[in-house]
Amino acid sequence: MATTAPSTQRHGPQRHWALRAFFWVLIGSIVVLPVWIMFGRALAGAPLGDALLLQAFLGPGLAILIGAVVGITVARKQVRKPRAAQWRDVRLLGPWLLVIALLGVTVVDTAGDRTGSALTAWFGDGWLTASQSFTAIGIMATIIGGAVLFWLQALELGRETRARVERAVNDLQAPLLEQQARQADASFERIEGPQSGRVISPEGDELR
Repeated sequence: MATTAPSTQRHGPQRHWALRAFFWVLIGSIVVLPVWIMFGRALAGAPLGDALLLQAFLGPGLAILIGAVVGITVARKQVRKPRAAQWRDVRLLGPWLLVIALLGVTVVDTAGDRTGSALTAWFGDGWLTASQSFTAIGIMATIIGGAVLFWLQALELGRETRARVERAVNDLQAPLLEQQARQADASFERIEGPQSGRVISPEGDELR
């Protein structure tokens, strides 16, 4: 009775649990991070007000940016098949996603006579300038970093695709190359003996 090959044989060695977890972090970040930036500061008691309108306008754009980077990462077969990222993905995308997550506690909002962020709610109004500065830097890092990461992941996708195509072509050419090698090694020797050099005619006469 035929048995089903284990997943480790189909997709290579089992990936580290952290890489499998990071794969789902990437998927979830498309929705979770924009929502966190919009409403996360409310969990710390920071005001929700004027900034919500701007965030409602920019939120879909952030989701599209994250989705583009995550999408081209997951499109790679080495990520999609095992449903696990690679360590290079963690090193590249991890800091970028962390910066976006930190925006949720630094965005400054105003509601009535209250102005502040999650940082000011936790540590006092002295953190207001720091919140504004980090938010400005974080937005630039998110946009520029997203474009750079998309380009790097696109290059990696192209490299992996090219390697698979080359392996497939080599597998198809292997039998032909092996046959050509056997023919090149084959040698033909002249027949020696009483009948060498003789030609038999249809009438049975032997001709030299």
